[in-house]
This record gives sequence, C-alpha cells and structure tokens, in this order.
Amino acid sequence: MSQNLGAECDSLFDSDETLISEFAELWDAASDLWERHQHTPAFHGYVSADYLAVCKSLARLRGRVLTVLEWGSGLGVTAIMASRMGFEAYGIEAEPRLVEYSETLARSYGPTARFVQGSFIPDDFEWNPAEGDEANRTIIDAPSAYDKLDMELRDFDLVYAYPWPDEHTLYHNIMRHFARRDALLLSYDWREGTQLVAFRDC
Repeated sequence: MSQNLGAECDSLFDSDETLISEFAELWDAASDLWERHQHTPAFHGYVSADYLAVCKSLARLRGRVLTVLEWGSGLGVTAIMASRMGFEAYGIEAEPRLVEYSETLARSYGPTARFVQGSFIPDDFEWNPAEGDEANRTIIDAPSAYDKLDMELRDFDLVYAYPWPDEHTLYHNIMRHFARRDALLLSYDWREGTQLVAFRDC
C-alpha cells in the first residue's frame, strides 16, 4: 500500500515526508487489523475505502472547514488522518470492538481524534421511505451517539461517510434535516470515488 506513496503525495503535503510516512504506517496497520480479524462479527459490513483518495480530498479542504465527523467510522482511519492534518476530528461507530481498534490506532497515529460508540443517525430523525430513506447495512437500532460527544450534527463543518449503494439518499436526508446549511458531506463510493456535496446548494 505504501509503494509509490511519496510520488503521489509530495505536492499534496508540500513534501511533508513525516506525515506521508505516518499515513502509510496507519493504512498498513488498519489493513493488518482487517486481515487478522475480518471473520469476526465486529467486521460484518466493514469495507475499507481508498484512503489515498479520501486523504487528498481532506487536504483540499484545509482552511475551509475545522470540525470533521466520520460516520460509521470503522477503524477510524479517516478521522485519524483528519486529526493529523489539523482538523478537529471525531468518529461515530456502532460496533464497540471497532471503536476499541480505532482508539488503539489513534493513540499511535492521531491522538486527538475522538471516537464514540453508537449511531450517527440522530434520535429525532423520522424515517420516510417515500423520500428514499433506506438502510442496507447501516446499523439503525443503536442509540444516537451525539450526546456522548456533547455535540449535535449541526456542530460539524464536514461529515465523511462511505454509504452502501442504496443509502446515499438516506445520508443526504439526514444532512438536510440536521446539519448546518453550510455543512459539507464528503462521501466515498467504490464505483464513483469521492464526492463532495454542499447542502446550501440543495
């Protein structure tokens, strides 16, 4: 994973070789956790994103946003990268074991990233299938985790998520109902790559 990383990221990080090296180690550590534990229940529904693509998207947003929230944070790689890049970064994950793994990775690679266990769907969200609210593998029966952060969705400048194919509308509807009008949603989809949506334009 770390091969050719320097060539791809030199311009992105202004030749910050320390940061590049740390991210390569983080990605390898996350991959190792996946390889060793992928058959355990905690990893049911877990999918790894293209971390380099997400990393580049975050880099372009430096100076535009401050607070970043990773929905369904899994191993917390995006939140950890964001914290190392100067963002105030958080992750919400329903699987408690993955939260533990995230906290372990954060201690080594992004100690200011904070993770909590629960749902990223606000408790007051009203499901409406007529508006396209459909959950595929997103866990929907866990209590909302925002109280554990002592924050609300509208407190975040940027939300990062990796929706399942049928869940993009659900994620957008949550943002429309609970995020600030100037909030951004950065999503990764293996078919479409990274996409950035500004909800003031919706």
